[in-house]
Amino acid sequence: MPSPLRILYHFRSRGTGAEAVHIAGIAGAFQRMGHEVSFESPTGVDPLETRGTSPFQRKSSANWLNRLVDRCPGWLFECLEITYNWVAAFRVRNWIRRGEIDLLYERHAFFLCSPAVIAHRHKVPMILEVNELVGDERIRAQPLLSWVARWTDEIAFRNASLIAVVSPHLQRRVVSLGIPAGKVVVVPNAVNPEDYPLRTDVAEAKRLRGFRTDDVLLGFVGWFVPWHQLDRLLQCFAQVSDEFPQASMVLVGEGELEPQLRALCADLNLTDRVRFLGAIPHREIPEVLAAMDVCLVPQSNPYRSPIKLFEYLASGKAVVAPRTEPIASVVEEGEHALLFDPASADELTQVLRRVLSDPPLRERLGKSGRDHVLRHHTWQHNAECLLEHLSRIDRS
Repeated sequence: MPSPLRILYHFRSRGTGAEAVHIAGIAGAFQRMGHEVSFESPTGVDPLETRGTSPFQRKSSANWLNRLVDRCPGWLFECLEITYNWVAAFRVRNWIRRGEIDLLYERHAFFLCSPAVIAHRHKVPMILEVNELVGDERIRAQPLLSWVARWTDEIAFRNASLIAVVSPHLQRRVVSLGIPAGKVVVVPNAVNPEDYPLRTDVAEAKRLRGFRTDDVLLGFVGWFVPWHQLDRLLQCFAQVSDEFPQASMVLVGEGELEPQLRALCADLNLTDRVRFLGAIPHREIPEVLAAMDVCLVPQSNPYRSPIKLFEYLASGKAVVAPRTEPIASVVEEGEHALLFDPASADELTQVLRRVLSDPPLRERLGKSGRDHVLRHHTWQHNAECLLEHLSRIDRS
């Protein structure tokens, strides 16, 4: 392949929230390596500008897509997703015919396969990034036309040059479809170190955000939605709050469950111990995390690689997270983070008690976790890894 590369990043999603953080992370890493990156999507948004924006806000240029997703009947929306294959094929083919791309990078989406077919037909290398598959637990309901989604997945996987998945679970599932294991690589999510300089003056960071400097802050950054199980997190905190009167919880974000969570805080007598900061721009997340003593991943699932995990670690904070395979495969328990059984509220409560009662442990975990993630889980490392795997496949 030529160097520098002209890379077309194609995605069919809204390009907001965590997905935009991922898109901007890998695209930015390619750019820092000297490659040229262009974006193609239905909405035309630039993820470098929209990363971390709230998916609950309706003021972006993707407003028409938000309305379509929210109001369109499921069966009709899936038909539109299938129809988009013709649009995507036309757009990607035009990029190729103009001689403007050396590599196609695509964020996998249900029912989407035409870009992979076009790239293969025109002998343009393609990296297909897969974050979920039909049949796995997901935010939205399973597709009504699941058999069509599986069929288009197989077409896309067979035509892609390299498939990048974020967890071993997804790797096993892709390989089970008959895809050669050699072209399916696990690349967990990552972080940009420049966004998370180490802040040693935690007291000053707390003061700047309006917290008491002697507070011990447990922080969560994300959206207030059911799959994070924030209600369970609050209940577990309530179990230990009397033991640690200086401990407070900070919830950063917004979402449909905020009224219920505030009501639960009142029921648990935690109103004065839990602070809701609302949604903040992604660029301000490092400053907020700098004020925390402990950062929390309250729940995850067997196939996702939570971006917040890597951001927490890069901030040099003690991290508490569920013991799922994607998380346990990137951190060493007790060395980089404290893990708990995702099905056990009692174990989460015990871990909270342990991390609150042991300041030296918090300091050790924060330092070790930061060193680990900056060595092994940066977007730059991921980009280099992907291009190296692609080169090996080309040579073979």
